[in-house]
Amino acid sequence: MAKLCLSLTILLAGTVSIAAAQTSHSAIAYTNRAMTRSAHGDLDGALSDLDIAIEFDSSYAAAFYDRGRIRHERGDFDEAIADYSKAIALDPRFAPAYNNRCAALTHKGELDAAIADCNKAIEIEPRFAYAFSNRGNVRILKMDLTGAIADFTIAIEINPRPAEPYYNRGIARYKKGDLEGAISDYDRVIKINPRYAKAYCNRGAAHRAKGDFDAAIADYGTAIRIDPNHAPAYFDRGLARMLQGQLVEAIIDFEHALKLDHNLEPLARERIEAVRRQLEAKR
Repeated sequence: MAKLCLSLTILLAGTVSIAAAQTSHSAIAYTNRAMTRSAHGDLDGALSDLDIAIEFDSSYAAAFYDRGRIRHERGDFDEAIADYSKAIALDPRFAPAYNNRCAALTHKGELDAAIADCNKAIEIEPRFAYAFSNRGNVRILKMDLTGAIADFTIAIEINPRPAEPYYNRGIARYKKGDLEGAISDYDRVIKINPRYAKAYCNRGAAHRAKGDFDAAIADYGTAIRIDPNHAPAYFDRGLARMLQGQLVEAIIDFEHALKLDHNLEPLARERIEAVRRQLEAKR
């Protein structure tokens, strides 16, 4: 069965304030304005300001780091990696830059390099919770589920407030077959953030794997109410309804998932045809 709800959440370290005594005041001013613009969603303006900051002072590691973070958020992973690398070259103990480069490399599937960067971030800052969480993500992708769970647990011990390490540990536990552990983690995520649609979707997947289709359908429904465009929740609810014998409702869910996300072709189409064959056999 497809597990479309089970998608990892990667954590980027935020902006930093690192300026040497000789750093250009103009570079600092443009970098600060860039961060204000970024916080208000003006990423183009922020990038323009950071370009100017770097023109004023090409040795200002924080400006390269912040530009990399914005490029990362835009999905420009190669350019983000180049900026993080420049920041690291300027400041080899810049732990957030290693963490964020780990995250960008993970997006590109360069998992060994990503692990190395997270390791370096942790070596520099042994209580860097984000780096443990991101290393856990890489370990899931490498199917080192025991190592992933250990990393997420350390991240939680360092800082139990963010929802993401619980969310990702739930994925690792699900993949390891620990469905009760996964459900417990998603319970915690939902307690922290009751509007975390993907957490309801993932908890629904764990309930479905246990054969508790009513609980699964309820969780998928909550995910959909929070985010009506969440195609995986419709698709997975369709699976639960199909297994429960709600065939007409299953087709409706599969069709809606396909309408929202054409990348579900041909998977959703195959499910629709399979359910239609079941309906025909009952006539």
